[in-house]
Amino acid sequence: MTNKEPLRLVVKCNAPEYGDLYGLNQKISEEELSKVKPYMKHFTPASFENVMAIHGDPHGWMCTEENVPKVEEELNITETLAKHRKQQAESQKVYDKQRPIKEDSLDKVEAVFKDAPNPPQDLSILLKAAQEVYDPANSFRDNQYYGGGQLFIITKRSIWYIINNSREGNNKKINNIQINGENEAIGFRISYDEEIHELIKVLTDNNIYKGDMLIEEY
Repeated sequence: MTNKEPLRLVVKCNAPEYGDLYGLNQKISEEELSKVKPYMKHFTPASFENVMAIHGDPHGWMCTEENVPKVEEELNITETLAKHRKQQAESQKVYDKQRPIKEDSLDKVEAVFKDAPNPPQDLSILLKAAQEVYDPANSFRDNQYYGGGQLFIITKRSIWYIINNSREGNNKKINNIQINGENEAIGFRISYDEEIHELIKVLTDNNIYKGDMLIEEY
């Protein structure tokens, strides 16, 4: 199967004597590898002074940051480290600008739901009745399997705020929302309010929940 992700260097490991070490995000041919071997080293745990001080994977072909541009040039990498850092900096600027607005929206939404009723309901029924479902920062998609995450469910007459509460150690006695037949979440309901709907769009970045689940593979 062809890897559709662009070839680029990513941080694979950090060690006190080297700093960040960069490896390729996918396999390359022997011919390509021969081009970059002068700038890379094949590391093993024995290559480091103190393997216990290493963060990340200490195996494989990697290079120090000073050699990153040389490897990128030899392999004609367009998704460069410099480009990625510039994109991160621009994203951070946007986030910093939007953060006060999102925090204000969150405060207002939480104040509305604080004393809202929480009648028993089944999540699958709510999702079928929903006109829109917002998943802030993919929290429900990425954490449902582990008992976490939140959703905002918009129906014609109501807005539900769902908080997954099924992690080990959570007080599940207060749960009123069934997920797959188990009381696994807390749900608060208010009557539909256009202003609250708009605030939810802001604090969730309009991120729509698609019903999928992220399960990490080890």
